Amino acid sequence: MYIIKNAVKNIGRNKGRNSLMAIIVFAIILTTAVSIIINTTTAAIITDYKERFGAEVSINAAFDKLQTQEGVRNYKELTPQQQIEFGESDLLQSTNLSASMEISPRNLSALSESEMDDLINDFLSGATRADGTKNPETVPIKGQIIATDSPEENSDFESGTRKITSGEMYKNLNECMVSEQYASLNNISVGDIIEVDSYYENEPMTHSLTVTGIYMDNTMLGSKPDELLPIENRNNEILTSFETVVSMEIFEEYGKVSAQYFLKDPTLLSAFEKELREKGLADYYEVTTDEAGYQKIVGPVEGLAKVTNTFLIVVLILGALILILLSTLAIRERKYEIGVLRAMGMKKWKVALGLLTEMFVITGVCLCLGLGVGMVVSQPVADSLLANQIELIQESNTDGGVPASGGTGVGEAVFTSSNEEPLSEIQVDLSLNAIFQIVLIAFSLAGIASVAGILRTTKYEPIKILMDRN
Repeated sequence: MYIIKNAVKNIGRNKGRNSLMAIIVFAIILTTAVSIIINTTTAAIITDYKERFGAEVSINAAFDKLQTQEGVRNYKELTPQQQIEFGESDLLQSTNLSASMEISPRNLSALSESEMDDLINDFLSGATRADGTKNPETVPIKGQIIATDSPEENSDFESGTRKITSGEMYKNLNECMVSEQYASLNNISVGDIIEVDSYYENEPMTHSLTVTGIYMDNTMLGSKPDELLPIENRNNEILTSFETVVSMEIFEEYGKVSAQYFLKDPTLLSAFEKELREKGLADYYEVTTDEAGYQKIVGPVEGLAKVTNTFLIVVLILGALILILLSTLAIRERKYEIGVLRAMGMKKWKVALGLLTEMFVITGVCLCLGLGVGMVVSQPVADSLLANQIELIQESNTDGGVPASGGTGVGEAVFTSSNEEPLSEIQVDLSLNAIFQIVLIAFSLAGIASVAGILRTTKYEPIKILMDRN
């Protein structure tokens, strides 16, 4: 206890030297606190954004590779089975699969249906093509089945243009929902079983579905139903789950799949492409990701994290060297004091403990002030640095573009300007993790600085120190 009390008194006895030391320690702790507060905040933002955003992958046929005769001869569209299989990867954060399928229920009517549709179908059904082959025998198309597992996450349901008004969303296999207009036209109620068929006259491939819900559909407001084909009228859409659609015989023959793949991180693109090639993806397909769009949005925050990391490393290295130098010079000035204490019988470790205590007390006071001031200063510093990063990103992307939304498709990838805005502001927060890091760094630097000086002084015997003094 005496050692600690004496160490505290020594701080007051040497105000000039300890004030200079405190100023240096405070500056180091303040810059460290600002850097770590910003770093921990940006790390949490980046992690959260990667979890929510991922990196959307596009699989498109390379236009230049399809210009040759060999390319045209070998070209095959991706099958629904391939698109589903591609989504079964540990590299993906998520996969969104949806399906659509044109249908013509024999026992149901369709909105916007007209005699003209029958005339056109009669003209085309079974007609001879230019190459001598015949069109298949068909019946008029009366609508579509749209398949997704989460209709409430669909933009129409989110915006309120579609809303369940009776029953509930489908949950099990072979359940579906229809619009109020479609239900009224065909006298359908919740719990009824409807049958859907293909538009091939001799291959109806009938499938039964149980209606679990009826939804309000305002997607066609403002349009002229009389001028539309039944397939263009969205009130004719029958909504069901993806699992239900892929189990239908109609789907096996005529179904279409739209797939969106989201990587856990854009850097996994090459590994994901290699995996797709092993699963049979042809060479004339390109696998790309919207990394430019990802960097446009998250890039400024990642740039901010890199700047503060670099700044932190420089501050810690320079700070440690300055503290070691000051501590060494200060202890050299106190050699006589140390020599007297040693001559009185005080052991080396007690002398070292007293010197360490002085440094730790100074560091503790500066730490409290540094954390408070650092929390206040961090927000404007982060705003300023982030604004600079956004400006740099915008300048580098002035003439660039980013791929359109991912998924699977055919043809050359389309480049458009991303509609997403970069993360233009962050709210810094002094988390427990940040406090722990700041405290650990502060006392580690204090310990290193003190030990460097102590080792230099305590290696001499007391008589040697006193003789040097004389």
